[in-house]
Amino acid sequence: MADKKKIIGLSALVVGGILFMAWLAGLLHFGKIAPGLTPITGPPPQGRVLVVQESEIPRELEVLGAVISPSLAQVSAQVPGRVVKIWVEAGSRVKPGDPLVSLSAAEFKARVDQAQAQLNQAAADYKRYQFLLKEGAASPQEFGAVEARYKTAQAVVSEAATLKGYTVVKATAAGVVAERRVAVGDLAQPGQTLVSLYNPDLLQVEGEVNDSYREQVKTGEIALVSVPAVKFEASLPLTEIFPISAPGSRTFKVRTGMLKNPALMPGMFARLSLPLGHSRGILIPQAAVKTVGQLTMVQVAADQAAQLRQVKLGRQLGDKVEVLAGLKAGDRIMLPGD
Repeated sequence: MADKKKIIGLSALVVGGILFMAWLAGLLHFGKIAPGLTPITGPPPQGRVLVVQESEIPRELEVLGAVISPSLAQVSAQVPGRVVKIWVEAGSRVKPGDPLVSLSAAEFKARVDQAQAQLNQAAADYKRYQFLLKEGAASPQEFGAVEARYKTAQAVVSEAATLKGYTVVKATAAGVVAERRVAVGDLAQPGQTLVSLYNPDLLQVEGEVNDSYREQVKTGEIALVSVPAVKFEASLPLTEIFPISAPGSRTFKVRTGMLKNPALMPGMFARLSLPLGHSRGILIPQAAVKTVGQLTMVQVAADQAAQLRQVKLGRQLGDKVEVLAGLKAGDRIMLPGD
């Protein structure tokens, strides 16, 4: 009796092992759709029949880029001084001549006062020697020396006033403050950038393209530009293609034409879809595609019946989708009825 139970147990174990191996080999599907054509049972499907044909399909290359401002200006200090007032913040709109940053002016005011005092004395001497020259009491040489000192004093006052004017750093053009780089109390040096400005009406999108596409990308072609952060899309011409490639990434830069949108800011992430010409391929209506589990399939018409066929899809173009594999010209597929 015990031997019989052992034999039954071993037999069950062997059968179970065989079934498990068959399942691993894909011989048992348990309701899954096997690759290839799968007949549909039941009445003929309702709908329209479409004969698959090849057509010209536009090819595009998507590259990453950013919004840039070719008008980005770095406004710098021209004289040394401690920052005493900041007139703007990031995002402020300014006009030409608007003050941006004020530096301490005490030293420069003292220079102006000293130069003005010397000019006043030189002016008095100049008037007196004019009178003396007319009366013959002064020689032309003496008058010439006094006149030279008077003109020099005028130049010194003008220079001192100009330096004092540099203590108020002003906008040279209309724009938006992109960044301020100093705070009240900082010591500014000549040449140090205090504020960055950009013109919101002069923006471009710049992208980096792999060198292998250099012969296919041309100026004047229209690129589709998108900035996801602000849901911005536009079609813009390529106006610049840089001849130099980056040695590290082996990419070259392209730039679009100017665009104007108050929501865009320099540095925002962008995408560019660059046209690469056309090629022959198959497009079918998106409505013809069915999803079965994780598979994309279409109904292929055969006589009075239809079969499911797995297809590999590419890009979606409007209400159509590109078929990369699974269909050929002349195949007949079913479309849903109206």
